[in-house]
Formats: sequence, C-alpha cells, structure tokens
Amino acid sequence: MHNIAASPRRVATFASVTALATALFSAFPAHAQTQATIGQTLETSVEGSIERPEAREGAPNILVWMLDDTGFGQLGCYGGLVDTPNIDRVARRGLRYSNYHATPICSASRASFLTGRNSHEVHIGGHSAMSIGFPGQDALVPRGAGTIAENLRQSGYLTYAVGKWDHLPPTDASAAGPFTYWPSGQGFDQFYGFLSYDANNFAPLLWDGHSSVALDEDPAYHLSSDMANRAIAEIEARQAKGPKRPPFFMYWATGAVHSPHHAPDEWLEKYRGKFDEGWDVARERILARQKELGLVPANTQLPPRPEGMPAWTDLSETQQRGYARAMEAFAAQLAHADFEFGRMLDALEASGELDNTIVVVTSDNGASGEGAVEGTFSEFMMANGRFASVEQNEMFLDEWGRAGSYPLYPVGWAVAGDTPFRYYKQTAHEGGIRVPFIISWPAGIGDEGGIRDQYAHISDVMPTLLEAAQVAPAETVNGTSQAPISGTSFAYSFEDPSADTRKSVQYYEMYGNRAVWADGWKAVVPHRLRTWDFSLQPPISDDEWQLYYLPDDPNELNDLAAAEPAKLEEMKARFDAEAVKYNVFPLTNTGGAQALMSQRVSKALRDRNGEFRYSGIVDRIPESLAPPVSTHSYTATFAVDPTSGDNGTLFAVGGRFGGVGLYMRDGVPVFAQRYMDTRLQTLEASRAIKGPAVIGLEFDRTSPTTASVRMEIDGEEVASGDLSGILSIYVFSSNETFDIGRDNGTVVIDDVPSPFPFEGKIGETEFKVAVDE
Repeated sequence: MHNIAASPRRVATFASVTALATALFSAFPAHAQTQATIGQTLETSVEGSIERPEAREGAPNILVWMLDDTGFGQLGCYGGLVDTPNIDRVARRGLRYSNYHATPICSASRASFLTGRNSHEVHIGGHSAMSIGFPGQDALVPRGAGTIAENLRQSGYLTYAVGKWDHLPPTDASAAGPFTYWPSGQGFDQFYGFLSYDANNFAPLLWDGHSSVALDEDPAYHLSSDMANRAIAEIEARQAKGPKRPPFFMYWATGAVHSPHHAPDEWLEKYRGKFDEGWDVARERILARQKELGLVPANTQLPPRPEGMPAWTDLSETQQRGYARAMEAFAAQLAHADFEFGRMLDALEASGELDNTIVVVTSDNGASGEGAVEGTFSEFMMANGRFASVEQNEMFLDEWGRAGSYPLYPVGWAVAGDTPFRYYKQTAHEGGIRVPFIISWPAGIGDEGGIRDQYAHISDVMPTLLEAAQVAPAETVNGTSQAPISGTSFAYSFEDPSADTRKSVQYYEMYGNRAVWADGWKAVVPHRLRTWDFSLQPPISDDEWQLYYLPDDPNELNDLAAAEPAKLEEMKARFDAEAVKYNVFPLTNTGGAQALMSQRVSKALRDRNGEFRYSGIVDRIPESLAPPVSTHSYTATFAVDPTSGDNGTLFAVGGRFGGVGLYMRDGVPVFAQRYMDTRLQTLEASRAIKGPAVIGLEFDRTSPTTASVRMEIDGEEVASGDLSGILSIYVFSSNETFDIGRDNGTVVIDDVPSPFPFEGKIGETEFKVAVDE
C-alpha cells in the first residue's frame, strides 16, 4: 500500500547522492588555498587566494514550515476537513510520515528541532516563558548544541528565520538583549518575526533583526501574508550573487494555527457553515479519510471522548452555533496560511529552484485543548486560569476571528483535530505528540506521494536534513566543541518504505505528563489531562502508568499494564534512565514552576527595592522586565511637558484584551484599566495640564478584585476612585509589551489608533512597587 513506484522524471535519488556524501564527509571542508608570500612591499609579495566556505555544487535549498498547534488529522493530506492544497501539493511530490512525533509543547519542540537534541538536553523541557533554575528548564540552550542553521551556515548556506521564535529566556526579549538566544545568536543571518508564544495577526509586535518594526497601517494587513512576503523577498535577494546563488535554509514558523485564530474576512466567509455538523461527525469523517489514504490501519477505531468533551448532540443551539464559529476561524486561518505558503512555492518554481529544494511541513505539537470546554474569545483568559462562559463568547460571535477577538476553539475541536489519537497538546499521549511530517525533494527523493511508517522524533530532523544536504555535523561552532547529536537520522527511509526503524528509545515529559517509547512499546502517565485548568495540580507519583503496544494499538485503547507488569517495570526503568541522561528531573507541575518563578520575581523586586526608573520614551519591554503592575500595588510619577502636543500615551502594558495605561487626551490625564473580559474602567483628571508638570498615580490593590486609585498633578489631587474586576492576573499579554510614550500593539483605551504616541515631551518616569505582596 505504501510502496509507490518512483517517478521516472527524477533527476537523482537520495540513495545515489548519499553514496557521494559518504566520500565527501571525510574530507569536508575541502578548500584548496594558496598561501600568500609576504614581502615588505606589494612588488615583493605574492597574493594568496581568498577562500570562504561555499556550499557544494548542487546543494539543495531547505524550506521548513513549522506549523503551530496542528494535529495529526487537520491537514487535507492527513484526512483533515480544511482545504490545504499547497501542503497537499508538497505531499504529492514527496513523503508523508504517519509515525512522527514532536514534544507536547512549542518551545521544547522548536529547540529540539533546531538543535537535533532532546528538549531537556538543551534546557527547554517545558515552555521558556516558565523557565526555572534547573538544567533541563532554564531556557539557556548550550553553546555546544549548535543549531542546524549554524551547521549549514558554516557550509555556505544563507540562513533565514521568519516568524515565531519563543524558545529564549523571556527577560532577553527586549532591545537590550542579550542576543545570545535570539536567531542571530543561533546561526541565522536574518530574522523577521516575533518573540512570544503567539501574536496578534492584525497587530503583531515584530522584530527585524534586533530592531523593532512599526505596525503596518494597511487595514488589510495579516501576519501570514507579511511573513510570506518577507520569505519571498529573502529568497529572491540572492539574485545579487548572479547565476551561482548560494543555497538557503529557511525556517518559516507561522503564528498559524496557534491562537488567536485570526483570518481575513474573505477566508472566514469561505468556511461559514462548514462545521455545523459538529465534532463527532468530523471525527468520523476524518478517520474514514485517513483509512482511505493509508495513514492508519483499516481496523482503527475512534477513542472515547475525553472528560470535559460533551457529545455534539447534547449541546444547546447557542453552544453549537458558537462552537462551529470557533472552528470556522481556525479553518480560515489554516487555509489562508496555506495560500501564502503556496506563493512561496510558486516563487521557487518560477526561479527553477523548487525541484532542488527540500520542503518540510510539520507541527510543533498536537492540536491545542487550551480553549477548555467552551472555547474562549480571548486566549488571555486561559493564560490567567480563567474560562470564558457561553454568554461571554456569544457577545463576541460576530467578531470571532477578526481584530475584535483573540480566540481559541473548544477542546472538542482539538480532539477532532488529533484524530484518531487520544488527547491533545501538553499531554504525552499520541494526540499531544504525533503530528504530520511531510518532506518533498524531487531531485533527491524518488517515491512521489509515498507514506512512511518508521518511528521518528522531532530531534531526528536536524541529522536527517544534514545528511540529505551532505553536510557533516560541525565539530566546533563559534569556537565551542559540539556535543553529540542525540537525534537519529531517518534519511534511510526515503528510498526504503519497509526499512526497520533505527531509533531505539524516546522519552517525553511536560509538567508531569510523561511517557517513554521503545521498540513499539509505550508507557505513559495520564498525569494532567485537563491541561487548560491550572488549578489542577495532582501530586506526581508512579501509580498510574499505562502500557501500550503501538504496532497493534496505535491510538492507545488497550492498556496492558496489568497484563504485562514486567514489561511495564522495564519501561519505567527506561524512562528513569533517559530522564537522568537528559536533565528531565526534577519533575514538576505547572504550579510548581509558577511558584518558583514568582519567588524569583519577588526576590528581583526586593533587590531593586521595588524601584523602576526610565527617561524619555521606552519601547518594547517584556512584562518579565517591567514593573509588575498586573499583580502589585504601586505609585508612579511622570514628568511631562505637553506644550508641543497634549495627546498620547504616558505608559501602557497590554491592550484591548487586558491591560492598564495612563494617557492624555486634550491635556487631561486618563487612567485606564482593561479587564480580561475587555470591560474598560477609566479615571479622568478634573483638569488639563497646560505646561510642564508631574503627574502622580497611586494604585492600591485592596484585594484581587478591588483597588483604589488616586491621581495628582503637581501634588494636587485631581481624581480618585475605586475599581473592581479581576485585577490581579498573571500576565496581561504575551504579544504586547510595557511602553512609555506609546502603546504598541492594541491600545487599552477606546477610539484611538495604535501606537497613540505622546505628542509632547516625557522626562523622568518612576514606578515604586510594593515589595511585600
């Protein structure tokens, strides 16, 4: 079924180039260099040759599309119900892998993908935004784990990173650096993208290299289109080299389809009504298509719905309408991103380079269940442990998928997207880790449209691509000796669909959810299955291990733990061995990590006596470096001179979906607090400021849901009042930052355009934050 004959039009097969690669590896790099003869003058000297690393003749380009939160059953060529003609086009020209795995979360997967090593091994065992002080979780990728980009660049490749880059310490994500863990410090010549786990697709905070990018004012702007434009421009810029263009490695990491599920209106309209049948029917249709495609065995059965996922027929009409709308937005975002990807393929085809470009399409983890049972009009509610109600979501139905929402679909659609596997992102069951992997290379892989069943892991991709490109792993990178690559190349499977899997063992761990695979057997702990509910922090124990034999039971329906106790103990011992080897211990819940992070923030606050001082305009400070105004009481003073303009932002953090700021409108200071349900409360001064003045602000947090606010101008009280709502939150925004003099991203107050810069002058700004909270 999987042994599809090679196309006779292939220029070469991978097997033929691999033989050549073997000979080249032993001599690489081979640069014949003529030494200079140095005399006192040019007349008595002989010029030597100037040699720089160049890629071998015929080296392939490499284009990787790293999708976000995309489950095994969501792409068209994997049986999904969303139109993805350009991804399907890549699949028709290459191979689909049915047994490929990522880690359970984005940061860890991306670090593993780029370094060819296990995620805890390179210090990102969970999400870098929750880094804590242990070797497996401190988010400091070792210099001895050079990335695929660094390896390829040393071999003459140009390297580009476009899009999401979230596996770096959160405190490094500002213009102050350090830049060690930015793309520039990880082997990429160019970077254009965002430094967070998600982005507002209509108003993203982007970086070009190390410089911030102003928001695009085009009302038709969308991030996926922008990313495609930049990728095409980078690829075409190589024309400056003439006919001998250097090969490139392009890491194209879209915001799609991580929440927010944003798409242009015409794409949203395309999917209206397409999911009204609901997720139960969708699961059945997807499984039937997967069987027809040969991606799963013909006897595969759907697993039961997990706890928290209701039957579609048990929902009210209001719920069905809202849930279907949520899936429409996801589908529109994915289909639109696929369209933009197609433009990139077309550009390569027009230049004659597509056949000799290795194109990879994959995902960083399974579909996201973080929207909880109801889904949410704003992802930031979930990020702060809150859940949107049906009534709240209904209020945003018309804006769902547009700029007035920041949405994520209900968990039921994640389960459908991971068909036929169990559970979703963050779990170590197959639904959280088994994802699509597609690779095409007409000049090197002969089995057009083939399917491969060999077991593979995201850490295996780097050595696979290096072998395909005939690039030997570098012994040193930037003067640092390199640790062994722990991933196992699966290039052997390119030309042999029946080859035995060469990988022997692979562990998984994510905040207590853990598993180990070896020779077809898998032991897994269902530790924290309601991954969206941060209040659930079950004790970590060894009591609930399950055991499966995946060749006979690929979607983990038949637990063999009781029937095979010796095998289970063997697998548990394997997990422990891998965990010790790769920095997995200590195991922790999300609550444990958050508690350690909170202690670290409190210590940093005490060390600086709660004082934050700034001069003039300050731009793009991540919340991890900013005054913690989302959780603490504080006082602040702002030296302003509005004589050259009396409108704009004095300070802001967050935006339309939760935030706080101080603004001036016609010279009148206005304090604004936006809650996670987007309700806005304001406190306006009783008079305007006409000349240089000092504004004083006092925010006294009387409880997690109440606060009193006072405002002064030159020591005179001009406003006071009480606020109520969910005032104490973990984070206002992953995408938006703390700014003085402007409000980047979306604006906290209504009826002003971002970034609403202050027209006057800003002198000294000081925050004094209470340190005893």
